[in-house]
Amino acid sequence: MKSLIAAAAGLGLLAVSPIAAQPATAPAAATPPRIIMLRFFVADIARGEAFYAKVFGMRTVQKLGEGVRIMVFPGSQSPGIILIQSPEERTMNGSFIIQVDDLNDTLARVAANGGKLKNTKFEQKMGSEIGRSSHFYDPDGNEIEVLQMSPAKK
Repeated sequence: MKSLIAAAAGLGLLAVSPIAAQPATAPAAATPPRIIMLRFFVADIARGEAFYAKVFGMRTVQKLGEGVRIMVFPGSQSPGIILIQSPEERTMNGSFIIQVDDLNDTLARVAANGGKLKNTKFEQKMGSEIGRSSHFYDPDGNEIEVLQMSPAKK
């Protein structure tokens, strides 16, 4: 695992600051904790790579051997995802939330590329916007929530 993190650092992947504040008892650190990338286990590396490219426009920035790919979102260096080929389904349990421009279009691309829709529906006013989301599983069982933010109607 250290070699994967070192490889990610070598790519210059930037980190995202945590959303929630750290507890008052957390020790002060010279470098605060940060997300380097999200990890997903897939049964077929080529299928996983194609799925994330077609659904989210991600691109592969590094191949680590035959079974590991580091991918980033369009126009970004980080956070990215690391796909690790593993035949052990019990390890396939990643999850994340991604904001998209068009929820329905994204869900259609998911279904067209081998994802399984959960048909969950969430809608709530969040400040001056309305958030709508739904969940799906990628072809390897990793759960993803896609969120669309739109201006609230007056």
